[in-house]
Amino acid sequence: MCTWNPDNTPNAAPMGITPMRAGKISIHPYTDTSTYRNLVRTGCATVNFCSDPLLYYYSALKFLKGARLEGMFKRSDAVDSPELRKADAILSVRVDRIIGEEDKRVLFECKIISIKEPRPKRVEPYSRAPHALMECIIHATRIRPYAQSDLNKARRLLDLVEHHRSIISRVSKHSAYAQAADEIYTYCKEVLSKYEAHHKDA
Repeated sequence: MCTWNPDNTPNAAPMGITPMRAGKISIHPYTDTSTYRNLVRTGCATVNFCSDPLLYYYSALKFLKGARLEGMFKRSDAVDSPELRKADAILSVRVDRIIGEEDKRVLFECKIISIKEPRPKRVEPYSRAPHALMECIIHATRIRPYAQSDLNKARRLLDLVEHHRSIISRVSKHSAYAQAADEIYTYCKEVLSKYEAHHKDA
């Protein structure tokens, strides 16, 4: 989901959506996220469907490779929001209703304003690497909160990252996927080590 930050820079965040009736979707962001704050302020966004896992990597872990998103945005023609140039399909939406504003997560009901149909895609042979990288990304977004609350769960996440990283290394060595998986593993290991050291000190 892409929105404008207060300084007019684009923000992209991986997020699930739920289809609704009457041409609407719903999303359920946490209130401590930029997406939540931007949606409240601007009242609109674009939903970008992407099959390239590297786009998720750049946006989900901005502190690692967020700079790679520079130049990947353009202004939407339908709403006052950015969109990803490399998206496979795009929904432009406006916020209709906000439910549960006092909670940690808030429900936004959004009306679909326009649809950019899926563009033709190049047929590529199936590879385990992109899917394994998606698993690494998902686990990496959870490693810090798990390390704060349950070190054993965080260690299991690190093991899962290492498992999927080894798959990528076998099937797609020296690729952008392998490089991303290495960076994710290094980040997760550093986070876990930091909290393990803090736990020992405590």
